[in-house]
Amino acid sequence: MNSTQLKYKIATEPWEFEQVHALNYRTFTEEIPQHETNQERKRIDRFNQENTYIIGLDGETVVAMIAIRSVRPFSLDEKIEGLDDYLPPHNAKCEIRLLAVEKAYRDSFVFFRLAEALIQYCLENGFDMAVISGVLRQQKLYKHMGFVAFGPLTGSGDAQFQPMYVTEELFQRKARAFQRILLQSRDPISFLPGPVPMADQVKKVMGETACSHRAPAFLDNLHQLQGRLRSLTQAAHVQILLGTGTLGNDAVAAQLRILDQQGLILVNGEFGSRLTDHAQRAGLRFNTVEIPWGEGFDYEHILAEARACDAAWIWAVHVETSTGVLQDIDQLKYIAKKTDSKLVLDCCSSLGNVPIDLRDVFLATAGSGKGLASYAGLAFVFYHHTIEVTTSIPRYLDLGLYHTYDSAPFTHSSNLISALSAAIDQWEDAKLLQQVSELTKKLIKLCKMKGLRLLAEVAWAPGIVTIVLPKEQRADIVGRELAKKGYLISCNSSYLIERNWVQISVMGHHKEKDLERVTDALAVLIGKKETFV
Repeated sequence: MNSTQLKYKIATEPWEFEQVHALNYRTFTEEIPQHETNQERKRIDRFNQENTYIIGLDGETVVAMIAIRSVRPFSLDEKIEGLDDYLPPHNAKCEIRLLAVEKAYRDSFVFFRLAEALIQYCLENGFDMAVISGVLRQQKLYKHMGFVAFGPLTGSGDAQFQPMYVTEELFQRKARAFQRILLQSRDPISFLPGPVPMADQVKKVMGETACSHRAPAFLDNLHQLQGRLRSLTQAAHVQILLGTGTLGNDAVAAQLRILDQQGLILVNGEFGSRLTDHAQRAGLRFNTVEIPWGEGFDYEHILAEARACDAAWIWAVHVETSTGVLQDIDQLKYIAKKTDSKLVLDCCSSLGNVPIDLRDVFLATAGSGKGLASYAGLAFVFYHHTIEVTTSIPRYLDLGLYHTYDSAPFTHSSNLISALSAAIDQWEDAKLLQQVSELTKKLIKLCKMKGLRLLAEVAWAPGIVTIVLPKEQRADIVGRELAKKGYLISCNSSYLIERNWVQISVMGHHKEKDLERVTDALAVLIGKKETFV
């Protein structure tokens, strides 16, 4: 159990209140003998109707709680005559009661998270002071949380309490301290499109002893991996290069140069634009169909443009990572067939996230570091025809060498090959194709519920969602502040900063509960959400 990953919220559901009453009994009747026992083993606090309960949930089990009320008289009013005379000047105060945490969860972080939630609640509701009867044996913890002792002890025996208060100034100071402590206690949760969260087995395999790329065992693993990639995509051939999707696209551009024919490149985002850069550097002849970022293509218009320029090849990005827009691969295949042209696809953000059928696709690229949830460093080029060695192409980009020399003409990485094989195992076991689709739908729903403006109103690609920030915000600063809260989102790319966008990716292994937290944190940060949940 990781106590820093509990969910903290205000109790609202009947089952939550039932568990609050049970935890109240176990703590303040059985552990601290403050009240009479009963057969139901539940205790409904006498101020229950006036209490607001902040609870810590492990799944659907209440394991921690604290209560706040502001109606006078407080319970401390009954114990200390002239309560206000003991307190420094303030405007509005509340009483904190019933701090209780299950024994198995009693580490400092649970108390800190309860205090963090309490601080937020108090500040949002205008309280600049809170009072509490602190259990005598927990005085060190209360003081660490910012409380100051005052007045005489109350109670007797094992049920002795020290009256304490905390001010708004201490609230603010401790809030910053708790944030630092909590962030140091856990790894950040990554919502980046790369590197993506990986399974532990992938990390373990990556650390194993490397072997030679000429060793029979390595070649056997490489060929098995190629077979799995072919099965995933319905491609006849795949070459695995030591590099990223950019290298794969350079290799594709080199093959298109051999054709020496007019092409058409589709652009509706950063990575479509990068295809034109690949093409220019390779000396290709091409036209473009370019539309605003975040919009979907008119496929009839593409068909007309392909015919007008007599395109021999059409190059497109299947999932435009910069915007989160998914292109219709069947429509593109139809256009290629109608114009007798060769379809070429960048599938870097679709492989592993979207079902892919590369039949009738001339060349396609992808990589290991996104949807398949492995380490970046392997580039894939898929195709169906025989590719000959071409000496006019730089050696490392010549797919004919890979095709001719059994896929390993140069030094390769056994670690990356083994890690990717393990990643595909985990990808299959976790049913990530289905999970990424479901999490993307959930993420879109949460963003809309919390007032976050989404960029694309067309076909959203499973795996990534682009959010348009208010003009008074800055993408890199928002991302930096979220990182301080323990969430990594995509915000530092120049094209995101220029357009004031951020992105949340659910490629790889993610948990649904984390989507609630990151969208909550983002909504609070940009002023779309004002209350603690």
